[in-house]
Amino acid sequence: MAIKFPSIDFFQELARRMDANAAEFEKLGFCDTVMGVKVDAESSHLYALTFEVFECSDVRELASPEDVELDFMLEAPLPLWRQMFESLRETGQPEPAYTLNSLSHVGDRMRVVYDDPEGHDKFYRFMATLQAFVNQASDLDIEWA
Repeated sequence: MAIKFPSIDFFQELARRMDANAAEFEKLGFCDTVMGVKVDAESSHLYALTFEVFECSDVRELASPEDVELDFMLEAPLPLWRQMFESLRETGQPEPAYTLNSLSHVGDRMRVVYDDPEGHDKFYRFMATLQAFVNQASDLDIEWA
């Protein structure tokens, strides 16, 4: 069954998979951050993902970034999110050009938005866990909005 992107169901499924693959995430070390994910499209969508220790403990859709204290937010247009997830699905792992690190640095196609340097630092500090979280979508059947 296909899962729509962007949707809360999509991120809840990644959280469920993270929990099911706990051993993989424990090897990466703890992760304590609240990450925003903004998908820019005709109608923008914003999600808050709360990571505590080795799990994604909360996923919610927000009306505004001010609804939750985000450490940082990843912001990109829907076509870029689609390219990233389709690349992941094709190869089973992220191609170098489509990792969170590359997308947020090379050409700044994905923006990292933050209010203070500590929030920005958390993006890099927990990068391995965040990338592994995204990688959980490698075999998802995604229905694009």
